[in-house]
Amino acid sequence: MRLPPLPLAALAVLLAGGQAGAADDLAGLLKGLGGAKRPDGDVTVTGWVETGARGADLVVHVEPRGAAKLVAEPGVTVTPLPRDGLTWPGGPAATDAPEGSYITHPVELRLPFHSRDAQPVEARVDYAYCLTGYQCLFGETTVSAAPPAGPACTGHAEPGKATC
Repeated sequence: MRLPPLPLAALAVLLAGGQAGAADDLAGLLKGLGGAKRPDGDVTVTGWVETGARGADLVVHVEPRGAAKLVAEPGVTVTPLPRDGLTWPGGPAATDAPEGSYITHPVELRLPFHSRDAQPVEARVDYAYCLTGYQCLFGETTVSAAPPAGPACTGHAEPGKATC
């Protein structure tokens, strides 16, 4: 025979040997666990493409705001996402672990890429952050940015001819 589920308060009374005072203490404890106010803070992650004399880069900017602080170890890691027509010659990028427990400034990482089309480039961004006096969390997001119009060409080209 299967018994119906008991409400949490009734279960607490049974576990406490039928003493209502212990159940009240447990109910207060459980209420207190969810009652801590979350401080105002978050992490903003943005990405864009910059082009220059050496080619195109996906630039990823990670910035803590308010009560949030980036954790120095593991730091921020940006992993490029593969697709046809796109190469990432530098591979993943990561912050160097600075002295101390937290990164005290926004993080900006650059990933060079070569693309044969104008499709967006994407990368996964992993980071850890703490909300001061509350708790530490892991964050993961994907950034996407469109390269400049037209193919991004690389390599040596003859005058008047582009090599893509």
